Amino acid sequence: MEIAVTLALGTLVMLLVGSLFVASSRAWRRGSDVREAQVQANTLIEVVMRDVRSGSQAPSVMINPPVAIDEGEPLLSVVTTTDAGPNWVLYVRYPDRREVVRQIVVPAGDGKVTVRDSRLVATGIERVTVTPTGDGVTVEVEARRGRDVAFARGSAAPRNP
Repeated sequence: MEIAVTLALGTLVMLLVGSLFVASSRAWRRGSDVREAQVQANTLIEVVMRDVRSGSQAPSVMINPPVAIDEGEPLLSVVTTTDAGPNWVLYVRYPDRREVVRQIVVPAGDGKVTVRDSRLVATGIERVTVTPTGDGVTVEVEARRGRDVAFARGSAAPRNP
């Protein structure tokens, strides 16, 4: 009888300790997801704002540029100048993959562009809204990790409007 009571109490203690571990693990995972979503949203805002500020003049920033690309939605383009000539920094959102990519493109024939460089800026992006603000733009981002959502917002204008 004493052995049965001891086993029952031991099992009860193990269940309580296990439930505390599971609860703390879930809380940690949720916090981790929120932090990762916030990092992705803030990274996208910072990269876009840096490119907009480095634009040489206000007309160099275009929202929803009419660029013919194979897939994705062009969100924003910024004209930059290099030693090789003018380039566009083009931000493309891929809604099916929930990604935003930064591309360096040059004009080609028939309204298309040739991609010189492309890099992934952020993942888990549910929504990106780009609106004109004065001489610059305001970008609002919604990023998701699991069930957790993070929002970020930033505004910038070219340095030499």
